[in-house]
Amino acid sequence: MEIYHKIENINGINQTVIYVNYPDEYEFSLDINSIKKNVANVADKIREYALKNVGKISDNTALLVLNGIVLGTLAITQLTTLPKKEIPQENVEIVQVADNIEEKTDDEKVEETEALKEEDKTEENVNEKKEEKEEVEEQKNNNTNVTTNSQNKSTPQQKNNTTPSQPNNTTKSNNTSPNNNANNTQSSNSNQSSTQTQAPSAPPQNNSSSTSTSIPSQNVKLRLTTGEVIDITLEDYVVGVVGAEMPASFHTEALKAQAITARTYALRKTASGAILSATISDQVYNTETQLRQKWGASFDTYYNKIRNAVIATKGECLMYNGSYIEALYFSTSNGRTEDAVNVWGNSIPYLKSVESPWDVGVSGYSQTKTIPMSEISSKLGVNLTSISQISINSKTEGNRVKSITICGKEYTGVQIRQLLGLRSADFDISASGGSIAFTTRGYGHGVGMSQYGADRMAKAGYSYAQILKHYYTGVSIVKK
Repeated sequence: MEIYHKIENINGINQTVIYVNYPDEYEFSLDINSIKKNVANVADKIREYALKNVGKISDNTALLVLNGIVLGTLAITQLTTLPKKEIPQENVEIVQVADNIEEKTDDEKVEETEALKEEDKTEENVNEKKEEKEEVEEQKNNNTNVTTNSQNKSTPQQKNNTTPSQPNNTTKSNNTSPNNNANNTQSSNSNQSSTQTQAPSAPPQNNSSSTSTSIPSQNVKLRLTTGEVIDITLEDYVVGVVGAEMPASFHTEALKAQAITARTYALRKTASGAILSATISDQVYNTETQLRQKWGASFDTYYNKIRNAVIATKGECLMYNGSYIEALYFSTSNGRTEDAVNVWGNSIPYLKSVESPWDVGVSGYSQTKTIPMSEISSKLGVNLTSISQISINSKTEGNRVKSITICGKEYTGVQIRQLLGLRSADFDISASGGSIAFTTRGYGHGVGMSQYGADRMAKAGYSYAQILKHYYTGVSIVKK
């Protein structure tokens, strides 16, 4: 079977066309079962091809031609949705380590209509907040050479508790950096902050004593933005973090996944007696008053939806070799997540690059930021006068810029993203008068769980356990 794609001019418009040539015997058979099998085989081959070449296909749609016959236009996001068989159910069993285990409650009955409307209204604002938080966090990390960026932590909207988030209603927190980028993925889609951030510091190694698995007290200490330190139950804390870090309009299974990453982050940090911060220096936490202000008339719907997701996963956390993981997250991927070693220099077994095709094509997935050469020169300390002075040398497994040379000075893609305030380290460059146009794909540091990816996976039928097992390699979901 032969599959390839190319750009063709159709009715004056350049469009991606995927050609599939399969054996003639696939079409001639009286055996219905054989025909069904052949059709499924062709579909699987097309999906596999799309997954391998998603980074090379810039269009959101493609024209599909089978043996010379035009079948119609398909969405790339549909082609690149991994079949569920690639994330086996048997790999997502929850390990129970306590006698008193409460049954999970299901909040699937919560009405989704209002949530979807809210997502449309808030996505841009959330993304903007996330980016801001993430970059501020990364600057702090850079200056101290420590810990984690909060940009990606929140869900699509939130900044990153560990990764930038894309969805509408979230803000990114420190969890996105190593810890924050993933969890704070605000919305990676629309308005992104141009705040300049410095390189994030490396997250603690997973063998750190701070990953003790001892069962913590039911309450945690939290420093509010006012400076006041309060005692709050762990689950109430998680409700406030999920409400801040991920859009409430996201699918329930994505909210559950976010709840577990937020809880894991809190358990890891407080195991050593540390006080949590309600800001991006840890995970962003919103009080009930703040959530009321943010959600307005939708407060009851959203609050109950998130609280039900937290209760349904009560006590569940992510562990690797008996230790709490660095539960990083971010807003939106470029089609793959990034290996932590390429962002913070530490190789962490459960934070490896994995496919995330669900993100491709979401609102704000690709954006262009045009920066005057004089501004680039000022921020980088060089004298840039021509695009010929810029060359991208190599890319990472996650298809982000690994090495780039500007005016004879070599930088990592992460450094350029932070110094120039880009949404992602996956970018192309082009000349635009006296400026350079950076076209980025995705939003956030890219390490750990993609919030938008989690939402799209959930909508495709994946459970929260499958989502977490996909983004965090080899981890166990443990109930305390």
